[in-house]
Amino acid sequence: MEHNEDLARLEKFVEKLIDSHNQLKNENSGINAQLQAKQQEIAELQETIKNLQQDRSVMHNRVTGLIGRIDEWEKSFDQESSGQNNNSGDGDTQSPSKKSSSLFTVQAEHSPGSALR
Repeated sequence: MEHNEDLARLEKFVEKLIDSHNQLKNENSGINAQLQAKQQEIAELQETIKNLQQDRSVMHNRVTGLIGRIDEWEKSFDQESSGQNNNSGDGDTQSPSKKSSSLFTVQAEHSPGSALR
C-alpha cells in the first residue's frame, strides 16, 4: 500500500509540473508576442523620427535660404538707398520703405530698446 500512496503522490507531483510547464510555456509565448509587437512599434517610431528629422532639415534649409534672401534684399536696398541719399542732398529724411526695410536688421542685430530711435 505504501508504494501505491507514493506512486499517487508522484503522479500528482508530475501533473503539477506538467501544468506549470504548460502555463509557463503559454506565458512565454504571450511575452514573445508582446516583444515582437513592441519591436515593430519601435521600428515604426524610429522611421517616424527619421522622417521628422528629414522634414526638419528641409524646413531649416528653406528658412535659412529665406533669411539669406532677405539679407541680400536688404543689402541691395541699402545700396540703392545710399545712392539716392547721396544724390538728393538731404541725408536726414528717409522714405517710409527704407524704415520698414531696416526693421529686419534692427530687430535681428540690435536690442529692442534701440529699435525706438
